[in-house]
Amino acid sequence: MTNPKEVYLVDDAYDYRYLVQGIFARHLPTYQLRLFDGGNALAQHVLRTMERPALIMLDRHMPHRDGYQTLQIIKQHPYWNIVPVVMLSADASPEDIQKGYRLGVNSFLQKPMDFNSLRSLIESTCHYWLTMNQPFDSNLSA
Repeated sequence: MTNPKEVYLVDDAYDYRYLVQGIFARHLPTYQLRLFDGGNALAQHVLRTMERPALIMLDRHMPHRDGYQTLQIIKQHPYWNIVPVVMLSADASPEDIQKGYRLGVNSFLQKPMDFNSLRSLIESTCHYWLTMNQPFDSNLSA
């Protein structure tokens, strides 16, 4: 079952997770944010639960299991592959971005360097994916 108000943030940087958590608490209180400190933590979660978020915000650069490897696990999983994934990176080359799309990312965004821009990016991303976008309904048959 998908929780239409839940967002997963996967990022190895504690400071970034803390900032995003503050943005959700103050500016997006209607959404639930769940934090994962890396791709391994999310991969373990994916393999042991049927609860899905409405959106995953995924860092590109992480140790152990990077954003691409984590994305592949999500998109190859028969139950999780419908969850929209937004990949974020402070420094992505055009080749990095293309690779993300080839692996199935739904959107690739550059991480802003200042707080107000970060807040605006997260608010607009959540507004689009959680309010405007019409999600896939796995309860409907083809």
